[in-house]
Amino acid sequence: MNRKQDGFTLVEVIIAIMILAVLALPILAYFTNAAVSTSRGKDTQKAGMAAQSVMEELQSCTSYEQIEEKLAVSGSAWTVDSIDEANYTTELAKEVTVDGTPYQVKVKLDYEDKAIGSSNGVYKNLPSTSDVKYNDYEVPQLSEIYSPNTVVIAEEMDQADVAAGNFYYEDTSVKQDDIKKSMDRTLCLDVAKISEDGKTLYQVKGYYVYEYSGKNYTAVLKDTKIEADKLTGIYLFYNLMREDIENEKVQVNLTGDMDAKKLNLYFICQETPTVSKPQEGEEKYYLVISGSGHYLEPKYFTNGIGIKGAAVSSQETIVTRKKEKRIARAIVDVYDMGAAITDENRIVRVQTKGE
Repeated sequence: MNRKQDGFTLVEVIIAIMILAVLALPILAYFTNAAVSTSRGKDTQKAGMAAQSVMEELQSCTSYEQIEEKLAVSGSAWTVDSIDEANYTTELAKEVTVDGTPYQVKVKLDYEDKAIGSSNGVYKNLPSTSDVKYNDYEVPQLSEIYSPNTVVIAEEMDQADVAAGNFYYEDTSVKQDDIKKSMDRTLCLDVAKISEDGKTLYQVKGYYVYEYSGKNYTAVLKDTKIEADKLTGIYLFYNLMREDIENEKVQVNLTGDMDAKKLNLYFICQETPTVSKPQEGEEKYYLVISGSGHYLEPKYFTNGIGIKGAAVSSQETIVTRKKEKRIARAIVDVYDMGAAITDENRIVRVQTKGE
C-alpha cells in the first residue's frame, strides 16, 4: 500500500523563498528610505535652528557697528570672510553647534545704497544741493533717549480735544471748537525725591493743565519712579494745542534734596509751530519757563524752539548724530562642518526681506 507524504518538496520551498524575497525588497527599500529621510529631516531641522539663532543674534544689533563690536571681542566666534566696500557687502562666518552637531554658518550683509533726500527740503539735516546716500547720512542715536537712565513722556491721544470736551459737558452753551480755541495750557513736570523700601527714588510726573473760564482740567501723561542715582534725563514730547498759539507755558517743580544740576530736561514739540502774528522781536513760538524748587539748575533743551525764563538756557542738540551702515538684507546659509561652500551643499538658507 502506498502512503501519501505530507510537506513541501525542495523545489516548492525554493520557489516560495524567491517569491518572498521579491516581495520583501520594496518593503525593505521603503523603510531604508524612510530612515534616511528622517535623518535628513532631523539634520535640516537642526541646521534651521542654527540659522535662526544666528539671525536672532544679528537682529539684536541695531547697527553694523554693534556687529563689529561683537567681532572685536577677544575670542569671538565670528570671523570676517570678506568686506566689499564697493558693492556694500560684508561676509561673515561662525561655527554653531546644535545638539552636538557642528555646522558652519555663512552670513552675507548687504547695505542700503539708495538716496534718501533731495533739494526739495523734505528731509531735514540734508544738504540742499544733492541727494544723500543712506550710509552717508548721520542717524540720530535714539538709544540715548530710550535708555535706563531716562524717562520719556508723551501723550497717547489728543488731550486738547479731551479737555475741550470736559469743559463743554460742564457748559454746553459754548461750542466745543470755540472752547478749544480759547483754552490755555501749561506743560507741567514734577520731580520729587522720595524714599521707598530703603531706596532713594525720583518720582517723575508729566501732565497738562488746561484752563478755561476759571476752570481747570488736568491730563496726566505719565507718573513713574526711577532710582535717583540713575536718572539723568527727562524727555517730554508734546503736540501743539492749536496752530495759532504763540507760546507755551511750562511749569517745572523740582522738590526734595536732589542733585538737579545733573538733570537734562527736554521739551520736544512734535509739530512745526506756525503763528500768524508773532510779537515784535520775539520768536514765532517759544516756551515760557517757570517753576519751584531747583528748577533753574538743570539744563533745558528744545528742538529749535526758544525758551524764556530767568537763568535758563536752551540748546537745540537733542541727541548726537553719526553715520551708520544701514543693513538692507541679511542672508544666513548653513553647511555641514568641513563641507565645500556650494549651493549643492547648503542645508538651510534664512534671509530678511531685501529692499
